[in-house]
Amino acid sequence: MTKAYQQTEVPVSRSKEAIEKLLRDHGVGAIRTTSLPAGAIVEFLRSDHGRQIPYRIDVTPKPRWDVRDDIAEYNRAERQVWRVLYHHLKALFTAIDFGLMEFHDAFLANLVLADTRGNRGTVGEILGARLANGPAVIESDPFHGLMPALPPAPDRE
Repeated sequence: MTKAYQQTEVPVSRSKEAIEKLLRDHGVGAIRTTSLPAGAIVEFLRSDHGRQIPYRIDVTPKPRWDVRDDIAEYNRAERQVWRVLYHHLKALFTAIDFGLMEFHDAFLANLVLADTRGNRGTVGEILGARLANGPAVIESDPFHGLMPALPPAPDRE
């Protein structure tokens, strides 16, 4: 496990406020944070050519399981993950502001898609599952067998 922000004392609420400010400063309209028993979900909409495009980021604390005080450790891990998310988003927006990438490129993995059956997932979840399952075509796969474009095998003579 990484030690980045492991000892942060910044309250979760302050990190969430900073994240919302970053998102709003970069054209995000609606923002919703949903608390779950083992983490949270940050969802937001951003207008693109008159359409509201949905994005989702899962926020999952990574507590150390060898620590005796489970509650204190979970609180520490929660502060850590929110601080990491804030700095991750700040770095993405720095790259966007600089012109290194566009918003949709920076957040492509977080873009929420829906297939014709109403199944929803982020591009990262869908393509990640596609890559993990290999070349087999899965009936529910909205990409119908899309695979990484690996370089062709060299000709053997």
